[in-house]
Formats: sequence, C-alpha cells, structure tokens
Amino acid sequence: MSLRRADARRGRFTLDVVVNGHRYEHKDRTLNEPLLFYAAGARQPYELVATEVGHDRISGYLAAPKPLQVARN
Repeated sequence: MSLRRADARRGRFTLDVVVNGHRYEHKDRTLNEPLLFYAAGARQPYELVATEVGHDRISGYLAAPKPLQVARN
C-alpha cells in the first residue's frame, strides 16, 4: 500500500494497493468508504476502510474474506 495524497480537512485520500502484481488505484476516496480488491485465488474481495485521515497518514482496518465452509456428510 502507498498513500499518494491525504487531505485531512476534507477527509479525502488517494491510495495505491499492489496485490499479486496488480495495481489498484483508489482516487479521492472518503472516510468509511470501503475499497474492494481481490487477491489471487480469492472468490470474495478484501475490504479496506479508512476511519481517520491525517496530514500524511490514514488509519483504519482491513477485512479479509472468511474461508468457505465445506459441508461434511
């Protein structure tokens, strides 16, 4: 992940995420807006949510998809 730009006053930011050689650029995103991207072999996306924007940083959380449940007989 690379924070390209952060605007604390407006609560906006631009973030680059590189996963398995693919670059996802998220421009002018706002607080609590989920950023979705896929990793190799994942059927569901990962979700990155920024909850706070500072002058040169953001903080938040990354939600990983839950593993698939296999039915047992």
